[in-house]
Amino acid sequence: MYQENCLIVNQRKVAPGHYALTLRSPRIAAAARPGQFVQLVCSDSSDPLLPRPFSFLTAGKRDFSIIYHVVGKGTQFLAQSRRGESLSVVGPLGHGFHSDLRRHADHVVNTAILVGGGVGIPPLYHAAQQLCSPGQPLKKQNVHVLLGARTKDFLLCEKEFKKLGVALRVATDDGSRGRKGLVTSLLEDVLKKTNPVRTRVMTCGPTPMLKAVSVLSKAYRTACEVSVEVPMACGFGACMGCAIKVKAGPSEETPGPDYRFAIACQEGPVFKGEDVVWD
Repeated sequence: MYQENCLIVNQRKVAPGHYALTLRSPRIAAAARPGQFVQLVCSDSSDPLLPRPFSFLTAGKRDFSIIYHVVGKGTQFLAQSRRGESLSVVGPLGHGFHSDLRRHADHVVNTAILVGGGVGIPPLYHAAQQLCSPGQPLKKQNVHVLLGARTKDFLLCEKEFKKLGVALRVATDDGSRGRKGLVTSLLEDVLKKTNPVRTRVMTCGPTPMLKAVSVLSKAYRTACEVSVEVPMACGFGACMGCAIKVKAGPSEETPGPDYRFAIACQEGPVFKGEDVVWD
C-alpha cells in the first residue's frame, strides 16, 4: 500500500456521466491486483472531507486507470480535473479476485465467467486482462464475459473486451443492445453448458445482481466470487462503515448467531458468494 500524489495522465468520457481517469504511479500500478481498489481525495479543500474508493480498470508498468460515475461533489471534482494536475491516492487496498487460476484453484479450472453491471464492470476488465495474459491456463474463448446495463449507452468497456478476444455477451433492460432483460439470464445459459467443478464465476455490480449471481451459481454448484459495493469511507477498516454480514464459522465454545460482520475494505471487497448473507 502506498500514498502518493499521482499525476493525471489522461481523462476521457466513456459513457453519459462516466469517465475513465488514468493516473501515474509505478508503485501502485505494479502492486495492483484485479478487484482491489484505491482511495482518491476528490477535493482541494475539506468538502467533501472523505476520499472515495474506485476499483482498478487497468494497471500497467507506470500507470493505472479507473472509471467513475459523476453522482456528487467528489466525482464532480474529478470530472473537472485536468491532465497535468495531481490527485492524492492511497492504494492498492483490499483483497481482490483469485484471477491467477494456476495458484488458487482447488481443481483445474478451464472456464471463467465474468458477470458485470454498471460501474462494477471495470474490475472485471482488469481480471479478464490477467486471465488472457500469457501463461494462464484458460483459452480466450473459455473466458465468458456477460455485461448488463440499463441501455446500450451505459455499457462500459464493451470495445475493450472485444479486443481481448473473450466470449462476450450483453443484456440491456430496454433491449437496445443484446438480450432484453437481466444479465443473469445470460449467466444461466453459460452455466448449463459448463462443468461446475472446473468453472469459476466472478461478479461485480449492484447488490441485487450480486445476490442473483451468487444464488444461481450455488444452484449450479459453481464457485463464485463477488465484489461487494458498499460505502468505504476510510479504506483501512478504521471507521467500520463498510461492514457486511457473512456466515460465521462453527464454534461450540461460543454459540450464538450464525453470522458475523466482515469489514469489506479489509477482508474484501471480494468474498465467496456462498459466504455472504444476502438480507
